[in-house]
Amino acid sequence: QQQQQQQSTGGEKSSPSFQLAAPISPTPNAIIETFLPHLHLDSNSLLIDLGCGDGRWLLAAHESTQCHCLGVDVDEERLQMARESIQKNQMEEWVQVRHQDVFEFVRECEEMERANVIVVYLFREAMVEIGRLLRQRLVGTFDSNDDILEQRRVQILSVGFALPGWTCCREER
Repeated sequence: QQQQQQQSTGGEKSSPSFQLAAPISPTPNAIIETFLPHLHLDSNSLLIDLGCGDGRWLLAAHESTQCHCLGVDVDEERLQMARESIQKNQMEEWVQVRHQDVFEFVRECEEMERANVIVVYLFREAMVEIGRLLRQRLVGTFDSNDDILEQRRVQILSVGFALPGWTCCREER
């Protein structure tokens, strides 16, 4: 099951300790080819892949749309594969990967505030926490009466598992 989800709100708080938050199972190219055209990316966009593995979403997104991409993962071996592919395709200026825990990244990194699309392919248990963190982090700005002053739209593509508490706007099986 693959789901694309959009939401204008997002998350923070301490995350539980996950030894492995994502499957070591690359997204099939057919899924990337199906969903990439629906993500409305262009050269001014930033795609963040939480649990990027070998970087296939990053490479495909940049190749297709010329968007900027940032991947985050804790598996150094997979990140090295991503770095080699990025270098081989001469995408270093637009596509980067970072060795960092995805929960820490969502809580602390300023790039989250610029993201237009966030790709998430994590285990079901990790989706609960990442969904809560995204909700807290991506929430709009409110005034003293709790009226929204500023809100931005971020597309979240959830691969494999639903993102609890988020509304699905497109689903493919």
